[in-house]
Amino acid sequence: MKKNNKGFVLVETLVVTVFVMAVFSVIYINFYPLAGEYERREFYDDIDSKYGAYWMKVFVQRSSFSLNTSLLNSQGYVTFTCNNLTNAEDQSFCNAMWDKLYVNQVIVTNYRIGDDSKSTDFKRKAPTSSALANNPSFLAYISYLPDFVTASLNGAKYRVLVEFKRPNGTLEADDFYYTYSNMEVIK
Repeated sequence: MKKNNKGFVLVETLVVTVFVMAVFSVIYINFYPLAGEYERREFYDDIDSKYGAYWMKVFVQRSSFSLNTSLLNSQGYVTFTCNNLTNAEDQSFCNAMWDKLYVNQVIVTNYRIGDDSKSTDFKRKAPTSSALANNPSFLAYISYLPDFVTASLNGAKYRVLVEFKRPNGTLEADDFYYTYSNMEVIK
């Protein structure tokens, strides 16, 4: 006696198709945020940016730079430029490094940038500051950073945040991209 299995192949195909689609959905849902995180990390704290942040930290730690702590405490940050250095030799070396490393902006903050208990909470004040208000990519980097609410193991009191404006390698003058990095400062 022969059984009628005409509908079995159709049902089996539908079940396998639904199973495969469910597996692909789970993979996509878990992979998509990772791809976005990878793209973000491509521009945040990469090796070249860390190297540049190290050199800006070196200049901030020099004795020829006087950190205005009253301005730092009132607005939550101080903008650093090579002209802030009092030693002419340090200034010329800093300007050379600034140009070679494609530094666009350097900001010195307190080490704890997200400390809500203080009036100097930089993460809260950054969107309203004049230096950062028109810079959404730098603000996105600042919001990406952890709050650093615990004390530094190295005894650092300050943090340097550096924005780099790097050329894209094409002949067009306006073709560039931004990268960011930060480093703790012991001063």
